[in-house]
Amino acid sequence: MYEGTEKLETEIGEKETYIFSPQLPKNKLFRGEYPVKVWVTKDQNKIPVKIKANLFLGSLNFDIINAKGLRNN
Repeated sequence: MYEGTEKLETEIGEKETYIFSPQLPKNKLFRGEYPVKVWVTKDQNKIPVKIKANLFLGSLNFDIINAKGLRNN
């Protein structure tokens, strides 16, 4: 599901991003119908710069710290 856009400050600079939340089937690892959010840059590289996942117990947050060998600069 598309959730909109957001400007994020990341380790690779300030980036305009799209926010997506995939619908997942009910399982024992994730909590909720849309438990994962992914922020992807709006540029031609489409880098996933942030991921947040709501788990059954707690949550996980991933933030990009480096990007090398990009096709488009």
